[in-house]
Amino acid sequence: MPPNVKPGVGGLSLSRDGKTLVVAGGDARIRFVDMATGDVRQTLTGHDNMIYRAVFSPDEKLIGSSSRDRTARIWNVANRKQLHKLGGFRCSVKAVAFSPGGRLLGASGNDGMLKLWDVKTGKELKSLVHINSADVDMSIYSFVFSRDGKKIYAGNGDGTISEWDVQSGKETKVWKAHNSFVLKLAFSPDYRLLASYADSVVKLWDTSTWREVRSLSTVRTSDVIARASSIAFSHDGKLIAAGDIGLDSKQTRYMYVQALVWNVKTGAKLFTLEGHKFDIDGLVFTRDDRFLLTGSVDTNIKFWDMKTGQLARTINLSAK
Repeated sequence: MPPNVKPGVGGLSLSRDGKTLVVAGGDARIRFVDMATGDVRQTLTGHDNMIYRAVFSPDEKLIGSSSRDRTARIWNVANRKQLHKLGGFRCSVKAVAFSPGGRLLGASGNDGMLKLWDVKTGKELKSLVHINSADVDMSIYSFVFSRDGKKIYAGNGDGTISEWDVQSGKETKVWKAHNSFVLKLAFSPDYRLLASYADSVVKLWDTSTWREVRSLSTVRTSDVIARASSIAFSHDGKLIAAGDIGLDSKQTRYMYVQALVWNVKTGAKLFTLEGHKFDIDGLVFTRDDRFLLTGSVDTNIKFWDMKTGQLARTINLSAK
């Protein structure tokens, strides 16, 4: 990457002990940020373009990442070495996730493929395709593993959610979830709810019936083009947050940049958080759920107090 590319924040992931924040960077770097000091303790380099996601393996010994450079990668945290470079994509790789047991890494992208690899060997095991069409957005923007790792749920460009059987590689269920592409998916901590996010609405699905139980609107005003960016559940499952932007009719000017926080049980909106200049692509709650962290393309990570909704702290990555 050119040296003048700014370290805009993509995805955010937090270690189990809450002490280390992993930041996927727009400058093709993965940073390990000390939560106490805000200092960068470690950096992983190797991607050739912006990184969308960087996530811990279940044992936190590995990092999986996905990038605009059309690859996913697996890294050894201890020695900062790249273990596997995983290709075969024709477009950007938007999402990456380890299976609950840590044996598999999945990655999906704009070319409509959701690939699964063996983490130890780097061998590609399956390539899952929901749709192959020149007339339909066939991207797979997001996916999540079920609690037991036997199923994968994928957010598709045609507004549907697919359920895949990992063992057989077969699509076992598809339902229309949104009018436009399903950008983000997230399970609640108890796996009783699946949240899907597209444009200006977050939907909550009951995982026992797969029926919609709640719809949370991010609409602020009708005269803007709304764009979804990120969602996250709190660790106790009581809160859900979503990042959202509003663009003018020409899509050249930001009308607003915000993160919203709701009560999951009641659907009541608790906070509207503003302060970033550009898209909020990273959202994560601290382990005690006291703060929500928002990471933006503007290179800032902001800490918001979930008792008051006030800004408590900012880490700027442009100088780190």
